[in-house]
Amino acid sequence: MRRTWGLIAGIAALVASGACAQVPDIWPVEDDGVFIPGSMEKVGEGYNFTEGPVWDGARVIFSDISGDTVYMMIPGETPRVLYTPSFRANGHTFDRNGALLNAEHGSGELTRWTPEGGRVTVVAAYQGKHLNSPNDVVVRSDGLILFTDPPYGLNSAYNGVQRAAEVGFNGVFAFDEASGRMVLIDDALGRPNGIALSPNEATLYVSDSASNKVWAYTLAAAGSASEKRLLADLAIEGKPFPVDGLRVDSEGRVFATCPAGVCVIAPDGTRVATLELPIRASNVGWARPGLSDLYITSGTEVWKVSTRARGIGSSIKP
Repeated sequence: MRRTWGLIAGIAALVASGACAQVPDIWPVEDDGVFIPGSMEKVGEGYNFTEGPVWDGARVIFSDISGDTVYMMIPGETPRVLYTPSFRANGHTFDRNGALLNAEHGSGELTRWTPEGGRVTVVAAYQGKHLNSPNDVVVRSDGLILFTDPPYGLNSAYNGVQRAAEVGFNGVFAFDEASGRMVLIDDALGRPNGIALSPNEATLYVSDSASNKVWAYTLAAAGSASEKRLLADLAIEGKPFPVDGLRVDSEGRVFATCPAGVCVIAPDGTRVATLELPIRASNVGWARPGLSDLYITSGTEVWKVSTRARGIGSSIKP
């Protein structure tokens, strides 16, 4: 343990001082019962801003938002382009048929992409007003689509396009594609971002990047939500990066990107583990056979760490 912390301190000092222009390809991990020491490694680099890792059973799919490209990566191989342009796609998931769903900053739409049919709009408006810039998305086992809609892609040539806001708030929505019914879950979060479901799908989790908090909601069958409650406040003094994407494991623990790196939160709100990182983590996704590897997007890079957890959720192709 002493050698590990000595290495962490040495690398951190180099990063903080600017003497190290590039983070090492392997990063030490404390044995906290969740993350496995010696398993953290960089698996991709050279992008603009990576996001939205998901697993299709053989490949990790992720976005480079400002690079306007979606990539695929077979573990152990170099990432390759899946499709471009991506309309500044951010988060991804899969529908019940296994097609890729995309939250797009540039278009302000949720879309579906397949190799055969290309890109098709799923939903672009609420009550006749164009959405802001969908950020992340999850699908319930009955096909209900839940997504966040902050303003990051508005008035931004980097992460989106210059469009005027129409909806008038930053929302969390449920969308029943079969009926076209849209339900507004919450319009009071500053920057709704990551979104995930508990193992029994009765609880919806949403992160708010503006406050560094993760919220929980009781989710009804029709897509409405009630009993909004604070799951965790992950603000850390001296750490500037915001809470962002999140996933859930089979024990119901929430793995949320946080100011420290990746924070693991029990269903009762207790933080049970923290993966300290020298870089901003933007999102996470389960992958590999056994679904115990966690892929982490982080600015220009993609990282992988092994865990003692087992992932669930629609970041995994059904």
